[in-house]
Amino acid sequence: MGVVTFRGAVVDRPCAAGLGCIMTLWRVCGLLVGLCSVVVVATQADSVWLLEVRGEIGRGTVSYLRSGIAAADEAGASAVVLDFFTPGGYLDAASAARELILHSPVPTIAYVNGEAFSAGALLALACERIYFVSGGVMGAATPVIFDGATMQEASEKMVSAVRALFRSTAQARGRRAEVAEAMVDAKLVVEGLVGEGVLLTLTADEAAQWGYSEGKANSVAELLEIAGLGGAAVERYAFRWSDRALEVLTSPWVAGLLITVGMLGLISELVTPGLGFAGVAGAISLGLFLWAHFLVGIAGWESLVFFLGGVVAIVLELLVFTGSDFGVAGLAGLVLIGMGFYTAMVGPFTRPDEALWAIGAVSLALVVALVGSVLLLTRLPRSRLRLGGVILSTALRGRAYDVEPTDSSSGKIWLGKVGVAVTDLRPIGVALIDRERVDVVCEEGFLPRGTGIVVVRDEGYRKVVTRSDAGQRTVEVTG
Repeated sequence: MGVVTFRGAVVDRPCAAGLGCIMTLWRVCGLLVGLCSVVVVATQADSVWLLEVRGEIGRGTVSYLRSGIAAADEAGASAVVLDFFTPGGYLDAASAARELILHSPVPTIAYVNGEAFSAGALLALACERIYFVSGGVMGAATPVIFDGATMQEASEKMVSAVRALFRSTAQARGRRAEVAEAMVDAKLVVEGLVGEGVLLTLTADEAAQWGYSEGKANSVAELLEIAGLGGAAVERYAFRWSDRALEVLTSPWVAGLLITVGMLGLISELVTPGLGFAGVAGAISLGLFLWAHFLVGIAGWESLVFFLGGVVAIVLELLVFTGSDFGVAGLAGLVLIGMGFYTAMVGPFTRPDEALWAIGAVSLALVVALVGSVLLLTRLPRSRLRLGGVILSTALRGRAYDVEPTDSSSGKIWLGKVGVAVTDLRPIGVALIDRERVDVVCEEGFLPRGTGIVVVRDEGYRKVVTRSDAGQRTVEVTG
């Protein structure tokens, strides 16, 4: 077998040939992988996502834009085109949507495909580039309040806040701030564009002249050509059922219904053993409420802090402060929960009429939950329909009811003894029986302090009592 020497190294000819083949194959594989990567990147870069903002801008619009921008980012789209044809909408929803557009990881392009009034103008301003269809208009963004069938301009305070919102949005995109402010306040004058007493609405030509448009296009395909994205595949992102569901779930009275069911379920689980249907329904209702309001950008962490603080206070009231005469912890808990719900429903740009509706919905829901809880505490423990009661009573009969009803330490018989409640029984509290203070559990669920009671079950570690007029008379005679 022949050998080839090179600078003192000895290499076997067949081995060298095999190694060369392997290296060649490796280079080919690497080249193929690189080409595939280039093709994938090119494919991703040549996609543009189209989001249509049609009709009234509401809280479902916020969810739609959030999911659409996220999907475009995940797909590696080169741009998101927002196609506007809207008369405006709710300011709190527009403010949340504006934040999404300003902080979009994908470049944003506004296409004023007809009209972008009021809240629509704010969202168009938040985009990096703006294009108009021939005859398109944008502006007329002064805030108004609907009082029944009449419409009136908002307060000066609200107008000032919206002006600042438009000004900061225009400045963030390098546009002239006074033009954006003139869309909101008719008292502002922009020389050569609009005089005092006239609310600014830009035409396509005026927008191009004043730096509010990069050009005119009569179709999305023409817009992409002008914007340097010609040939890109257009992915139309449709409005989803979940976006429409958010519109319903965040309406004041549906939100109030969710609060009512949630509170009733929560309190019922706190005062009854076991996990039942009420607890599951309550958890689902509260989960839907918080999920919907967090998604639309109105609820913040302060809402969750208020809510959890209120729940902790109510738990302490029911399970720890049973000897309190005033129920301060329970009242504080209801106030905190109400604040949590209210702040989740009302943002800084929520209309005053909507804020009043939110107050009414939260108040009514808490009152209904409170009344329902009282009925639950006074009526439900007599029933055997609750799942937890059936499970617990069966377990107790198998262990506690088969023994002599005496106190394990003193041998004293408690069954049938009468006394009086010295604290409110909710349902746990303290009673005076045979001149002894005894921890008891009320079968009715609630009895006020001073009510006569009788021991109906002695479970060793706890005494179950019910109302007794004899116990009341005994206390009055001996007292």
